[in-house]
Amino acid sequence: MAGNRDLKMKGPLMEEESQIAKDAYLRGKLDTMKRYRAMLIMCRDQTRAIEERHSVELNKVRLEVKLDFLHECESLFSMYHEKKKTEFELALAESKLEDVRVPPIDWFKLGEPMMYD
Repeated sequence: MAGNRDLKMKGPLMEEESQIAKDAYLRGKLDTMKRYRAMLIMCRDQTRAIEERHSVELNKVRLEVKLDFLHECESLFSMYHEKKKTEFELALAESKLEDVRVPPIDWFKLGEPMMYD
């Protein structure tokens, strides 16, 4: 049977163990929050780059269609200057499209290699 002295000794040790567990829980919670925040930031950056690329591609396609239309109408109307201007804008749009890069998400860097499976 445990004496009175043994029962008093268990109190401080249990409090110390519970404080260590609380600290470990809070540290794990903070690490998890940082990890998922990094994932969200990478996804946000990728989404913004995709949206930017989409708008540039949309502009390029619009100019291509306009150029095709002007090419068809060239025989009916004298639109030589408009056609040259559109060709220049199309070349500019294609160069902008080449400059836009969509960053891939590096799952290995975030400790998620199973995302590639």
